[in-house]
Amino acid sequence: MSSLVSSRRNLLAVPASLFVTLTIGACAPPQRTTLSPRGDRLVRWIQVDGRDNMMAPEALALVGITNEGRDIPVRQLGEDGSDGRYVVSLVNIRKIHELVFHRRQGDVLVIHLSDTKFARLASVRYPRNGKPSTITDTAFAENDFQQQIGFWFSRMPGR
Repeated sequence: MSSLVSSRRNLLAVPASLFVTLTIGACAPPQRTTLSPRGDRLVRWIQVDGRDNMMAPEALALVGITNEGRDIPVRQLGEDGSDGRYVVSLVNIRKIHELVFHRRQGDVLVIHLSDTKFARLASVRYPRNGKPSTITDTAFAENDFQQQIGFWFSRMPGR
């Protein structure tokens, strides 16, 4: 009789322990690892040589980065290229590394949000005397994004 009771307890203990494990696992925050080797080098370069700065919240709000209406703290690198000034910003406001690439084309600032795998997540056009708007022409946005990351890849230490 005691072996029957023991086997029943074991049978009931397995689903209970499985339920507890699944419940605890469901409450844990998801792990988001987006760092690539190139992304890691760029993040390190920005952290070492970059400067702390604040970015206006309007354009970044269109890509989902907000600081309750206040300026966004970033760490930036900027360099001049043959076709204008290039800037890359490291944003950590959402507790993950996000990169914002931007450059001025005439009176328009073109901004791209990227993860550290260099996947373009969103793009914004910000005219000097206007309001920012999302770039809907994906071919233009992707082409400009590739030009901007190519600029930084060619200058990145440890390539």
